Amino acid sequence: MTHYFITGASAGIGAALAKKLNKDKHHVSAVARRADRLAALQKATDYFCGYQADVRDASAMAAAVDASFKTNGPIDVAILNAGIYVPQDGCQISPSIYAEHMDVNYMGVVNGLASIVPQMLAARGGHIVIISSVAGWRGLPKAAAYGPTKAALISLAESLYFDLTPKNIKIQIMCPGFVDTEATAVNDFDMPDLLSAETAADHIIAGMQRDVFSHAFPKSFTRKLKFLKYLPDRLYFALVSKQTGAGS
Repeated sequence: MTHYFITGASAGIGAALAKKLNKDKHHVSAVARRADRLAALQKATDYFCGYQADVRDASAMAAAVDASFKTNGPIDVAILNAGIYVPQDGCQISPSIYAEHMDVNYMGVVNGLASIVPQMLAARGGHIVIISSVAGWRGLPKAAAYGPTKAALISLAESLYFDLTPKNIKIQIMCPGFVDTEATAVNDFDMPDLLSAETAADHIIAGMQRDVFSHAFPKSFTRKLKFLKYLPDRLYFALVSKQTGAGS
């Protein structure tokens, strides 16, 4: 059996991944802050172990990684998924909200890596999957706190690639479009090509099987975003403003 370690597993993509991987009889170690959600998942599955921890707490993450190792052996695949999203009005900057996004979305991944990478080095192999977003490709309306953390994750994964791949540790970055979760439920605009968390999990699992560094989905949406990514600034801002109503 493959041992998967997943963060942010109490809801959304993380919970969907845990259920699907467990259904395939893989061992799943899952980290989340909400103990009741973890307990419910554990009752419903046979190969699931939940660990209550906050990804912002490096010591708590180290303890969760160590406990998962003692229970299920070395981590074969780590899926670092925990994240938050709070829409922001750029006319009203709240530093604490921006800092919380960085602490959870970026440092939460770093805190997991700090304990997972040494374990994989000792095992002489492993697989690390970091969940970013297409919001990390270019700035988007209301994403001033969220988007930069996802851009930082892409840069982090690219930098780690040079050090980890020679050590037989596969590293991938996943960039979903809009996914129907508790986080995106607060959006007051139309979200094109919106995916369910279960469908997003299917895309991620399929992407993990491929020999690619970056996997973006759904293609119907990400192709458009990639086109916008390379537009001249003036044209990019005009098109996105027109489509989203930003600034009106």
